[in-house]
Amino acid sequence: MIKIKDLTYSYSGTPIIADLSFSFLSSKIYTITGENGSGKTTLLRLILGLLQPERGSIQFEEKAIISYLPDHNGLYEDLSITDNTKFRLALYKQSFNAIQNEYYSLLNKYHLYDKRDEPISSLSLGMKKKAAIIATILVHANVYIFDEPTGGIDHEAKAEIISLFKEMDLKQKCILLVTHDEELLSQIPSVLLKMQEGRLME
Repeated sequence: MIKIKDLTYSYSGTPIIADLSFSFLSSKIYTITGENGSGKTTLLRLILGLLQPERGSIQFEEKAIISYLPDHNGLYEDLSITDNTKFRLALYKQSFNAIQNEYYSLLNKYHLYDKRDEPISSLSLGMKKKAAIIATILVHANVYIFDEPTGGIDHEAKAEIISLFKEMDLKQKCILLVTHDEELLSQIPSVLLKMQEGRLME
């Protein structure tokens, strides 16, 4: 669980997050929408510890292991899908061998197996998004954060990404999805939240 209490953050004197209080529970997916500049990405950065609040607190029920996918994919263009996945796991001191079977199974299912050793730079945007999401969910974590995971991709790739999220094991995991994608919002069972005037509205 992530418990946020009276969280406030301003930029150049303008409040972006205003006395926000909310609890994100484990074993649930939360989708967060809102207009550009409403504070969605700022909230994610506060949860990640990349920004420090002016006041208020963010508390985790247990030690937080956060697997985060930014909107730009977070992949190294000169590395392959496999090497990107190994690198991400190494950041968490986790073993590729431990998830190898699941990794190859996901690549097969989502039409990436034949591309596994090719540099990311050679892939389509949809393939890059799928590869990045697979690398993110294979990290053994208790919080997963995705920022615009379906942005800019075609319908076929989007359908596969929606399938990936539907099949995630939610047990003891808290998943936050920031998105504007109506198709994603309509197809994934989630708690729908809207960022408005620096607060989360259900």
